Amino acid sequence: MNGLYSIRVSVRFVHELPSEPVTSSDSPSAAPAIGRPRSERARLATLEAAADLLVEGGLAAATMEAIAARAGVSKVTIYKWWSSRGAVAVDAYFHRFDETYTYVDTGDVAADLTTQIRLLLESFRGRAGEIMAELIGRAQSDPSLAETLRTGWLVPRRLATATVLQRAVDRSQLRPDIDIPTVMDQLYAPLYWRLMMGHQALDDGLAGELVRNILEGAAVRHT
Repeated sequence: MNGLYSIRVSVRFVHELPSEPVTSSDSPSAAPAIGRPRSERARLATLEAAADLLVEGGLAAATMEAIAARAGVSKVTIYKWWSSRGAVAVDAYFHRFDETYTYVDTGDVAADLTTQIRLLLESFRGRAGEIMAELIGRAQSDPSLAETLRTGWLVPRRLATATVLQRAVDRSQLRPDIDIPTVMDQLYAPLYWRLMMGHQALDDGLAGELVRNILEGAAVRHT
């Protein structure tokens, strides 16, 4: 039965990336306990400062020293929540560019997917896309950062899209034998390819072309 349903994906999390080891002078154990309102204000100030530095100068600008100075907190305070500069940077990205995707079930899987892909294209055309490209590039030599991006960014979005595709299978709009993970790769990989390589524009027309080309092969054939 068709109707309206929403799958909301909001990413805010803290991960540990061992790109900057904690020294004895900056050890989290030396920090006071978390939980006071002042501590929460300090945490949010840190995220805002790190996000500002990312926007202004990328990962290179978001050092622990610069983040602490901009936020008006000590490095010890920062280490209460994050173990490294990389961890702060990734969490700050999701704090600033907090993407919430809502799938509206119109009963037309092609239209629903096209709308969602256009949202991601719009996001990637701005500063959020430039920073995401930098994070992906850095992740190629930083396994912990790569895992952070997979679990915090990729996995929730794939789960949401898989739900949409499975509903289409259940409604006999798509073949029951399709491999949903592969279909998702085919739908979204070109966006990241264009984002990283810059060989073609991330224009809205790409969304419809991808959905049309890929779902045509996955559609149920009526004879």
